[in-house]
Amino acid sequence: MKIAEITEGILTEGVQQIWGRSKGKVVKKYRCTTGSRKGRIVASPTTCNAPKKVSSMITMKKARRLRNPILQVKASRRKRAGVASQRIASLNKPLGQKRYGKAQSRRKSLGKASRIKPRHTQVSRKQSAPQRGLKKRAKPTRKKIK
Repeated sequence: MKIAEITEGILTEGVQQIWGRSKGKVVKKYRCTTGSRKGRIVASPTTCNAPKKVSSMITMKKARRLRNPILQVKASRRKRAGVASQRIASLNKPLGQKRYGKAQSRRKSLGKASRIKPRHTQVSRKQSAPQRGLKKRAKPTRKKIK
């Protein structure tokens, strides 16, 4: 028996595996569920229960205060709307009911009678295919007054 097999359960206790971003690429990360770093996303599960470095915390707080606010806004926009962030958001969502076959049993069946028709719209039965290019406009005609 190897030491890694014994400590495997201890190291991953109190963490949840998720996807995160590191230098613009999608990588595996861990969310701490216990300890002083509860709720924080970290690179390795051992970090969750490691002691905090007070000097590093103070240095980081000073560095954040000195940062230009415009750069902070740009960085937050990139983190929120970047391609990697969008991909991570979809990966970290829990699996839906469709995966387990529960969706159809819970979903109400929509018959023709129960469908709600939209108000104030006219639906034409015959729809022509969309034309490519510009359409020719008809010239306005004036009515003759007698």
